Amino acid sequence: MSDEKNLVDSEATHFKVVSEFAAKILSLNTESDVLWYLTHNVVSKLGFEDVVVYIFDEERQVLEQKAAFGSKAGENYSVIEPIELKLGQGVVGKVAETRTTMIIDDTRLCKDYLVDDKKRLSELAVPLLDNDHLVGVIDSEHRESNYFTENHVKTLVAVASIAATKISQNRSLSKLQETVSKLEQSSKIQDALFEIAELIFETENMAEFYQQLHAKISNLTFAKNFFIALSTSDGKSFTIPYCVDEVDDVPDNETTIMIDNPPSITGYVLQTNEALLVYKDDIERKLKEKLIYVKGSLPEAWLGVPFGNDSLRGIVVVQSYDEQFAFTEKDKLLLTFVAKHIRNAIERMQARSELTNLALHDPLTQLPNRILFNDRLDRALIDLERRQCNIVALLFLDLDKFKFVNDKHGHFIGDQLLKTCAERLNRCVRESDTVCRQGGDEFVVLLVNIDNEQNIHDIASDIARAISEPIIIEDTELTISTSIGVTYCKPTHKNSRKNHGESKKKTPEKMFLEADEAMYQAKENGRNQVCFYQAKEGGDNFSSFDLDSEFKQALVEDQLYLVFQPIIDIQSGLVIGGESLIRWEHPKFGNMPPVSFLPELEKGNQIVALDEYVVWTSIQNLKAWHDKWPKHFRSLNVNVSGKGFNSESIMQILESTYHTFPEVLNYLTIELTERSIVANVAETQITMQKIREMGVKLALDDFGTGYSSLSYLHQFKFDVLKIDKSFISNHKADSGENIILEAIVNLANALGIKTTAEGIETAEQLLSMKALGCNSGQGYFLSRPVEKSVFVGILLDGLAVLNQQTDA
Repeated sequence: MSDEKNLVDSEATHFKVVSEFAAKILSLNTESDVLWYLTHNVVSKLGFEDVVVYIFDEERQVLEQKAAFGSKAGENYSVIEPIELKLGQGVVGKVAETRTTMIIDDTRLCKDYLVDDKKRLSELAVPLLDNDHLVGVIDSEHRESNYFTENHVKTLVAVASIAATKISQNRSLSKLQETVSKLEQSSKIQDALFEIAELIFETENMAEFYQQLHAKISNLTFAKNFFIALSTSDGKSFTIPYCVDEVDDVPDNETTIMIDNPPSITGYVLQTNEALLVYKDDIERKLKEKLIYVKGSLPEAWLGVPFGNDSLRGIVVVQSYDEQFAFTEKDKLLLTFVAKHIRNAIERMQARSELTNLALHDPLTQLPNRILFNDRLDRALIDLERRQCNIVALLFLDLDKFKFVNDKHGHFIGDQLLKTCAERLNRCVRESDTVCRQGGDEFVVLLVNIDNEQNIHDIASDIARAISEPIIIEDTELTISTSIGVTYCKPTHKNSRKNHGESKKKTPEKMFLEADEAMYQAKENGRNQVCFYQAKEGGDNFSSFDLDSEFKQALVEDQLYLVFQPIIDIQSGLVIGGESLIRWEHPKFGNMPPVSFLPELEKGNQIVALDEYVVWTSIQNLKAWHDKWPKHFRSLNVNVSGKGFNSESIMQILESTYHTFPEVLNYLTIELTERSIVANVAETQITMQKIREMGVKLALDDFGTGYSSLSYLHQFKFDVLKIDKSFISNHKADSGENIILEAIVNLANALGIKTTAEGIETAEQLLSMKALGCNSGQGYFLSRPVEKSVFVGILLDGLAVLNQQTDA
């Protein structure tokens, strides 16, 4: 059994060492980096006392000591008293000459053994070979005889192969760079570069610039099919501002997610930041292995070269559908050299375009002005009919009682308020949509390619909620609302029946009139409303969603239900519980996300009724699960508002459960936000004490987003601290967020509070939280919110089920 365990441990060590080295070596750029990482971070993990790496000098036909671990390793990555060996000299020379591995169990019996710094009894030497081409030798020694095992040999041979390949690649790259330098002397390239630089003076706009750039590239290589893609500012997607393709019709400025699984072939090159030349067979193989996907038709040859840095990143691509033509490495080298000049030209052209944009944007808010907005609306309506694509919507917004705020607090405060509202509006819409300051306190929003009316309503509601959030300017807290009028139109072929805002064909002027009229109706309805223009003969032309009455009806008709997001022990991977999340299946609007109704409910007393429903339903589920599966029982978190937490009705539900089924409350955790706590500190402290006495645990939700997060950890006693997802999503190992996260976790540990990381969406984030010592986590990478039956299955399994597809 001991031998079996040693074998397993040895195999595990082999796999870990080789896989870690294979992953790390991608980021090692120089030969020296590879060698010293090999000695200090790879071979040393195998327990070897002494390691020396020899590199073969082909010109001099000698082996030189270039890196070491142990007694031969000096300061600042140097080898102490390095020696040279000829081919055939000593064990190392024999290995280099024969290109075979040698293992010496007892050096006293080996005539070829040479003493370098110290005499040792075991030696293992492995050649560094790249396709049988000698790169060098890894030589390891140990003071004990018979020390090296077959697994040592297996591991070192694998590591040597990886290292040799990387070193050869680096050397090849150096030769390629020399070739590129020679290509720079070519008059043809120099002429093209000069012409590309001149384009910024010879073209009127970006469209013409890209057309002329395409022509210049065509003078250098086959570019019948050509496109430019640029990374978005957040680095998560890319757009294609220019494309000419003889087979496929690519929409203008189409946006594609870059970080996808798998990525598109263009996204793949942008992520790796390395030029890629592939042929149809290569592409088909990568597609089969699900390494990439390809939009549209498969080319016979595809060549993409990335360019730029963080300020401007992109890719230039040429492809061929002709079986008689295929790009070569020469084309790849040429385009790689030209790409950096393309980047400079694009950046300068964009700078010129930005100056032009100043004439088309509002100077205060930097939003598009009426001239630009009208142009985009015209284009959207033309595209609507030409492409027959979904819906175009127009939202007309007027800030309620803005004049009062402006008169009371002055124009500076008023201007800052307008700028803040503009920022919030932009956050509520997509990049393809347009927000415009119409003038004064009026804004208009253009929504394009919308799927249905509910999506329009959701966006309008998001805007209304965002605007109504308190705004602090110069220590002055302001609250303002907005009245929103909405109209929209669909392609004429879809107008088979009358719907809100539809007509056979609408002009921009008609849409403005309808949206403006709807906005004034929203004001007449009491302000802070969203009203849709509705053309009906002899009747009211408006519809407004009455949340209060709709919610009461939802409670009566069982339109509400819970879904559950598993919470995972980060260190073990086991499911330790879940969080109850509310959903509303509306008979007219379908499945309404919480963001579409929670903020409005929180403004009134209906939020308490919602809290009652969530707490009561969660407790009923806990009772049922405890009865059926006591061995698989897990805790359940529920979100409760500040009003609900301090309400008599919630306390009655908890007390009733405590008297009839007290053990259930030991598995209930109530989550409170910092905002709900600050509303009534004294009353909340009293309620917390009562609830804790019944065995209920308390969690501080969205930690870090509130008023004075750290003070609450001392002021209130929490069992769990839930770190807001904004810290997790922005987390980088060397960033300020990392320092903050470390401080949060350490402080929580010192206070005896467990930590939960919210919004874990990638494997890297999960590993980072694990390294920081965070106790538990939840997020889409671990599992999306799931229906009750799926959640019960997860509880019974007890294991983390990653990436549950149900998005309930």
